[in-house]
Formats: sequence, C-alpha cells, structure tokens
Amino acid sequence: MEITTIPIRYIHALLGAAKHRGVDGEHLLRKANISAELLGNNKARVPAAQYVEFSQSLTEVLQDEYLGFMNTPCKPGTFEMMCYACISCPNLQQFLERGIKFYGLVTDSVDLSVHIEGEEAQYVLNTGHGTVDPENFLPFIMLSIVHRLSSWLIDQPLILQSVSFTHPRPDSVNEYNFLFKAPVKFDQAANSLNFSSNYLTMPNRQNEQSLETFLESPPRRLMGISGSENSWVIKIKRQIKENMNADFPEFDSIAERLNLTTATLRRRLREEGSSYQQIKDDIRRDGAIFNLGKGNLSIEQVAERAGFSEPTSFFRAFKRWTGVTPRAYITKKEPVT
Repeated sequence: MEITTIPIRYIHALLGAAKHRGVDGEHLLRKANISAELLGNNKARVPAAQYVEFSQSLTEVLQDEYLGFMNTPCKPGTFEMMCYACISCPNLQQFLERGIKFYGLVTDSVDLSVHIEGEEAQYVLNTGHGTVDPENFLPFIMLSIVHRLSSWLIDQPLILQSVSFTHPRPDSVNEYNFLFKAPVKFDQAANSLNFSSNYLTMPNRQNEQSLETFLESPPRRLMGISGSENSWVIKIKRQIKENMNADFPEFDSIAERLNLTTATLRRRLREEGSSYQQIKDDIRRDGAIFNLGKGNLSIEQVAERAGFSEPTSFFRAFKRWTGVTPRAYITKKEPVT
C-alpha cells in the first residue's frame, strides 16, 4: 500500500467553497478526522484518504461534483456517465471531444476545447462566471483529472510539454511540478495541458469492464497523488518499497539498480524539484502522519517506525516537515450520525 499525503491548502479550498454554499465544513472535517489545528499552518498535510472522505462528504451534502466551486452544480454521477458515454471511442481525440460535448449538454460552468496546431495539441479548460475559487484549486484539479484519465485510456503516461494557468504563480508551485511533471506557466491566457498531437491518435486500450474497475475509487485514482509512472521520484520510492522498519538503501545502489550514474540521477531529481533526502523525508513524514491518524500507536512507537531512536529528534523533524507537532494529528473520529 502506498501512503500519501496532500497539502492543507486543498482542504482550505474545499472549506471556502463549502462556506460560500452555507455548509458546515467544520462538521465534515470532524467526520474525516481532520484536526482544526492543522488549518492554521500552511506546511501541514493530511492523508489522501482523509481528503477523499472529506470531498466525498461535501459532494453528498451539496449534491455537486464541482464541490460548490461553480455557480451551477453538477449532480453526482455525471463524471461516471460521461466516462460510459465515451468509453467506446476508438482513440484519445474522439474520447476527449465526446467528453467535451457531454459536459456542454449538462453544464455551462466550464468551457472545454481541444486545439491542434501542427505537432502540438492543447486541452483547454476555462471556468465560467460565478466561480468561487480564491485558491485557484479547480483548474489545478480538473486538469490533473483529464491528464490522469487520458493516460489511463491509452494505457501509458501522457507526457506533457507544459501546463498553463491563468492565475498568478502560487507559493506552492512545487505541488504543480510534482503533479504534472512538466514546466508550469502562470498568468497565461488559458488553463491548458500542452502535449504532442501524436497522443490524440493513440488507440483506446480500455473497455466497459476495465472502466468499472477504474471507477470504483475515482477520487483517489484521479487525484494522481503518485505522479507520473515516468517520474524518477516514483521509481526511487518503488526501490525503497516504503519499508519503514529498515534502513534506506544507499543512493549509489539505487542509481545502479536504475542503470544511471549518481550524478545523472541527482540531476533528474533536481529537474523534478526533489532530492534523495527529500524523498526519504517525505516517506517518513507520510508514514508518520498515517500511523498517528490510526490512533492505535503511541508517539514513541510512531517515531520508532519512522526510523527515530529518540522521540525528541522525531518531534523536531516532524515540526520541520509539517509546521506542527505530532500531537496535532491525533484526533478522535466523530461518530457518524
């Protein structure tokens, strides 16, 4: 099982939309076991599973797959029906174009289009009037969904040339780089995925049966938390296998397994905005957050599983990673009523 966490700003964005629509977001936070203490620190993160639970609860309350961001709601099940309407398309281009027509019939809240100019293609997404999205969360997530869905359809990573956004460059730009694994441009004329037009003619490798499996847990899968299959960060994580009870392998041994020199592997990690130390810290951080949230281990036991012999060292490292102490992640699950 891969353990992943996401930035607290994702939760802030959903809370803002919920508040605008008159929904008690604090109640939903408690249901998802997300501590209110985390909201005050921009470095904090939450397990992906808690984000999924929170967003699903918000979707049910609002009866809106747009989670309250758009002026016009989109009923739950719309995305699923779009997928079934498009799954028989023979290639990626026809799949995307039919999906655009589908959403054009059910909502006026988004403007979608595909543009082809020579060897370059663009999938363009712009939101309509009445959007409530001060965190610029919606285009970020929606384009990531289109990207992951397209990669799944053709059964290989759709490698992006660049990604464009209309909003200014945010402080959390590393999250964009991690999610898309491509140059990200801000203050652009449109929100878009930019890629080789050759991908559009690639055949659809899926069918209704594989779609049923794919849709069993769409929020987690489509968030794309794990990043591209071609990501060197992901390849190194696979080498480590997230074994928290053993020492991490030496960097040169990982480079050897990946048939690269250490200098080349370091350079490729830098291009993805990461390093081997960052990868190890991320694994320790996410594993610790996951174990703290389970509630059946003491902080000392969590520290030991994260590779720390002294709890005080763990406290210092954890606060450096997340901006809060481990105790902020120990909460009691609110009973479902």
